[in-house]
Amino acid sequence: MKTRPRYGQYCPLSMAAEILGTRWTLLLLRELLEGSTQFNNIARGVPLMSRSMLSQRLKDLEAAGLVTRTSQGRGKPSSYSLTDAGQSLGPVVRSVAEWGQEWIDTEPSLQDVDTDFLMWDIRRNLRLPSGLVTPFVLQFHFPDAPEGKTEHWLVVEKGEIDVCYIDPGHEVDVHIEAAVQDFTKVWMGWLSVSQARDEGLLRIDGPPSLIRDVPKWLGLSSVSKIKKRPPSQTVLRTVLRDVSSMN
Repeated sequence: MKTRPRYGQYCPLSMAAEILGTRWTLLLLRELLEGSTQFNNIARGVPLMSRSMLSQRLKDLEAAGLVTRTSQGRGKPSSYSLTDAGQSLGPVVRSVAEWGQEWIDTEPSLQDVDTDFLMWDIRRNLRLPSGLVTPFVLQFHFPDAPEGKTEHWLVVEKGEIDVCYIDPGHEVDVHIEAAVQDFTKVWMGWLSVSQARDEGLLRIDGPPSLIRDVPKWLGLSSVSKIKKRPPSQTVLRTVLRDVSSMN
């Protein structure tokens, strides 16, 4: 195991950066803060991260005192939870996300849309009204997504919401169709639902009672209400060399 890089300074910022500044760490904290406790669910929130690196990062966070791992018994998966120190990072992680929403240019971000993570994010923000007959199924169709990523289903049943990438075989209650980037703009609050529908960029079919309140039950991203800065003020993302093996 490689030694964690040190800044050689006594200030609290440098000490915190040594722990939090490694690649993927803030995203793992986000997943844990959002309530993911099982390895597989954490992995679904960081779909481009290798499972071996995820395992190592969780061990690093455990060693640092930010995460605790609890064994569920022989042959059963362990569960992960944040310590008090880890929980206290909630405002920090949210502030970084809000800064990114406000200040970072949207166009480069739209080149990085991963439909697996997009659906996982939708799953945890969904706020469907109570009393729906279950299973309740939402189908998402992204015609321009890569092969095998054009169709996704959210299945609501017994108080749980599951993401399916293969047709679950249930009748579809709500059908949503849009290009990946157009839907991402809506999800992030960069384009309103009404404007996207009026311009033919977003199509939603389903019960009229739900169609009237799409923004309310769809949830939208947790930072969607943060207003984006004008393009002349936004920060451009630079292309960084992949140094994951060093971090």
